[in-house]
Amino acid sequence: MADRAPCAPSEALPRLAEAEARLDGLTANLPGFAFQRILSSDGAIHYPWFSASIRAVLGFAAEAMGVNSQGCLHAVHWADRDAHLAEIRRSAADLDTCREEFRAITAHGEVRWLKGAAEPRRQEDGSVLWDGVMVDVTDGRRAELRLEMLMDHAGDSLIVVETDGTIDSVNAAAEALFGWTMAELAGRPFNTLLPQSLHHDDLLESAEVSAGGIVGGGARELMGLRKDGSTFPLELSTTEVRLEGQRLFIGIGRDITERKLTEAALRESEERLRAIAANVPGMVFQRELRPDGSLSFSYVSEGCRAILGLGPEQLMDNPQLFLALIPEDERQSFYAGLGRSARTMEPFDEEMAVPGSDGRRRWLRGQSRPTLRAGGNVVWDGVMLDVTDSKLAEQRLSFLAYFDPLTRLPNRTAFLERFAAARETAARDQTMLAVVSVGLDRLGIINATMGHGIGDQVLMAAGDLLRAALSPNDVIARTSGDRFLVLITGLGSKREAMDALDRLRGSAHATVAAAGQDFDVSAAMGAALYPRDGEDPETLIKNADAALQLAKAQGPASFQMFTKEISARAAKTLSLQTRLRRAIEHGELTAHYQPQVDLAGGNVVGMEALVRWNSPDLGMVSPVDFIPVAEESGLIDGICEFMLWECTRQNKQWQTEGLSAIPVAVNVSGRQFQYARRLLSACERALVDNHLDSRWLEVELTESSAMRDADNAIVVVNQLKEMGIACSIDDFGTGYSSLSVLKRFPIAKLKIDRSFVLDVTTDPNDAAIVDAIIAMAKALRLKVVAEGVEHQAHLDFLRNLGCDQIQGYFFSRPLPAEGMRALLAEGRRLKMPNPERLTVDA
Repeated sequence: MADRAPCAPSEALPRLAEAEARLDGLTANLPGFAFQRILSSDGAIHYPWFSASIRAVLGFAAEAMGVNSQGCLHAVHWADRDAHLAEIRRSAADLDTCREEFRAITAHGEVRWLKGAAEPRRQEDGSVLWDGVMVDVTDGRRAELRLEMLMDHAGDSLIVVETDGTIDSVNAAAEALFGWTMAELAGRPFNTLLPQSLHHDDLLESAEVSAGGIVGGGARELMGLRKDGSTFPLELSTTEVRLEGQRLFIGIGRDITERKLTEAALRESEERLRAIAANVPGMVFQRELRPDGSLSFSYVSEGCRAILGLGPEQLMDNPQLFLALIPEDERQSFYAGLGRSARTMEPFDEEMAVPGSDGRRRWLRGQSRPTLRAGGNVVWDGVMLDVTDSKLAEQRLSFLAYFDPLTRLPNRTAFLERFAAARETAARDQTMLAVVSVGLDRLGIINATMGHGIGDQVLMAAGDLLRAALSPNDVIARTSGDRFLVLITGLGSKREAMDALDRLRGSAHATVAAAGQDFDVSAAMGAALYPRDGEDPETLIKNADAALQLAKAQGPASFQMFTKEISARAAKTLSLQTRLRRAIEHGELTAHYQPQVDLAGGNVVGMEALVRWNSPDLGMVSPVDFIPVAEESGLIDGICEFMLWECTRQNKQWQTEGLSAIPVAVNVSGRQFQYARRLLSACERALVDNHLDSRWLEVELTESSAMRDADNAIVVVNQLKEMGIACSIDDFGTGYSSLSVLKRFPIAKLKIDRSFVLDVTTDPNDAAIVDAIIAMAKALRLKVVAEGVEHQAHLDFLRNLGCDQIQGYFFSRPLPAEGMRALLAEGRRLKMPNPERLTVDA
């Protein structure tokens, strides 16, 4: 047949539409959907087409189906994604059928099982194109799982035997009965479970045909053989079934040792059945519905007594007792489901909450299969399980999705939902809302010193205080460690808003009791108003958080209302933080060095390392601007570790070149002292990597940081001292040192803050402070370094007081590495002709 000539567009478009219509019609009648997938030559995976029937299966429109960065559909359950991607790539490599089988999450959050196949073909551009079809096999998969559950919970041993007499599978009861595991029995001859005397060739023949056959004819009493060689009386019912033309044998066995030992074999058999039913965590029942609508129980296991508080005889005598347990509003639904199952002959799944024998509310979940009997009666055989624990677990998970488990307050998710309703009311009534971000003061200190148990009690008490200050329509939520969000509603004016905020502030400032102790509680707050400061909750929360950050910087119990200036400042801080993170990663930071000079001989005896940042976008950024941002964001860790490593490397290089060996002092943040293990590791790594002796590295800690948690700082300084690293207190005089605490610090020197040195010759107060610091240091046998020495008068004054060392512009500005190298190479020093006059000399 000759190839069909290309048709004109006027003919092709109708044909294309017709083909697409046929394809849509075909896929619409499938319990699934069709799709195309492409694996590009660069490894990217995308799905250019889904049939419209995907909406019926997953609830998503075809155009809403997206993929993640690895090319896996978002709808694929996270636990199946790796295996699914591996199969796609295997299919692409082999150009073989791709087996599509995974769980998918629908638009409504339901889990569905999908199964199908896709055929690959390689295209001219090297990409691989699959055409595939997926079918929803959820019902079948669930049926398999239910069958497995019933198999494993069955009290009798179930044995499935192949046509050739080998064992296919057994249930858990069979494993326990015969002492073999399923893996050990699979593929073994069936007669492995029987003694040698019963190993007949016609064992799996019909009992009607062969005397030695055990198939059909009801239960037979045999001897069973366990793995350990022991035997036992075995009652075995073997049935032949045909599945897709293949013969299978189903054996149901039980140990009848006890029954053989008693004279009442039938009575004991009934007791065994009751014992099996008793092992079910619920009740086994047989329910019957007559054509006239009357309901009765022909069998109920003893388990009903535990979950319903009624005995089997009571239910069989009066089924209305069971119906009376079902809440009236659910009884009609129960009858409707029962009637539907009777009409369709489909299994009946039921769930209900009933009062139990202990007075507790119990959740029951039942499943039964109907059978139509003569006369039109429908009989259900089923099991009803007590699922109270799992139901409570579900409710617990639901609670955790919307509430904080510690304070039992709503969480952020619940806050956002309630905000939506409050906003509608505010828009309708022309009122304002206030979103308040609350941060408790000093909770971290309480946790660190008293333990998290007491900290949690304080946190809960603070939550109660805040909640007591709110009206019933207001909302309070706990969003993280010490943070709360508050929504104040129904505010008619700004004056009302401020009054409500003042009440909230006042409620958070109180004394609470925890573990027999009193704690002062306060909180910093930032607030934003709707609609003035934003119309959506995320914007308002962001603005309230920005206001809170400014309030916390002002000190405990501070309050700040959001303004546009705060927004601009927060945006600038965030931008600077982003650039600073990039600067650390891309090597934009450098170290400058300011020499320290000994006043006894004028020699350079040390240097302080100072971090500098030359941004490609901003130019030179002052440490005054970026160090606070680094402290707040945690980036100070990376800066500190960079400086330790770079300064030890540079110092070792200078020593290798034959320059004077002097220590380099690196400033360390108080944050590093809180995470001492990381600091100590960074120091050790820098020294080892750069082969520098530890005596040439010093660590400087500001006075305020040292005194914030003095006991911890003392421990860390001692650990550094054991490593051979000397420590000094920087910016001394700006904090609130206690002499009793200071004398416990194993430090080498104090550094007087430059703010006192600058005016030491003109301000008597500064002069007195510097004099006192030097005298105190001498008494504690500490070296004293004065910072900010810029004039000859500064130098003369300090030398007369006995100051040991100085650093400042008078001798040298902070220098880049090459500048510091040149200074060391030329041997630059202070020329000291007499005590009154000093000059800088090379």
